[in-house]
Amino acid sequence: MLADVEAAVTRRPVAPQPVLMREIGVNRALHAIHPIESVRAATALFEVALPVVIDELRAGGHDETELLAAGTALHRSIMSRIAQGSVSYASYLLKKVNSSHEDERHRIARELHDRVAHAVGNALQHLQLHDVYVLDDPDRARAKLKAAQEVLNDAFDVIRHLATELRESAVEAGGLEVALSNYLDAHAPFGMVHTVLVHGTVLRLPAEVVEELYLVLREAARNALLHAAPQRVDVEIEVGDTSVRAGVRDDGCGFDVDGVDRAEGMGLDSMRERVELLGGTLVVASAPGAGTTVTVSLPWLDAE
Repeated sequence: MLADVEAAVTRRPVAPQPVLMREIGVNRALHAIHPIESVRAATALFEVALPVVIDELRAGGHDETELLAAGTALHRSIMSRIAQGSVSYASYLLKKVNSSHEDERHRIARELHDRVAHAVGNALQHLQLHDVYVLDDPDRARAKLKAAQEVLNDAFDVIRHLATELRESAVEAGGLEVALSNYLDAHAPFGMVHTVLVHGTVLRLPAEVVEELYLVLREAARNALLHAAPQRVDVEIEVGDTSVRAGVRDDGCGFDVDGVDRAEGMGLDSMRERVELLGGTLVVASAPGAGTTVTVSLPWLDAE
């Protein structure tokens, strides 16, 4: 940056910026450091460096025009580096968001393949056996036909649930409570108690925050329904002035968080990644026989 100032004062060409700034942008994204923090740091740097630069140039006999050029060059040099770092920050996050959405599509594809396709295959086998037994063993044939109907009903339920997830994957601001309630209504077994409580105004949250928060909370609720066999699932969201905090709590079987197998289909890594992309944290607290609580905390940088 001092070289840029010198180039402005002496009217020489400005040296190209190093690739390091792009690496810094990616590194800040990895550590969830929002670009606004970089702008604050840039402002502080400019306020500290400008008087020093001006004093040095005045001591060297430079006139007011050169001092103005130096100040302008210093500001431009700092902000251009911030801009370069912010572009790489945004590009990295965009790639991560696309990757996260791709993981969601892959999960639904696995559900279709593993559950729906398998169920339909079983139904076809039962129907084929029905044709084999229909003449010589009518009772057995009827049993196979009934089994095929039951398997197809199960497959239909899976398809209906997946269609609900796809339809509600986009949540408009203000619809978070309704979307989560609808999901639990559609997927919770009969007799299971479930609640969704919202404190504060969800309408204040940016749409992208609402969308990602819904996907994380839905996945946490889905894990509870599929793996925990709970009697109760509670979702609570609290929107504050500078942050939003949400949690999904169940009274199910629980699990060893440290020993959980990432291949078990719980999607914890994907959930944590979604939250970290927004600069937040995700904490999973559970123990065998003690239920599970998933807590999400997100800073709200767009607060007024």
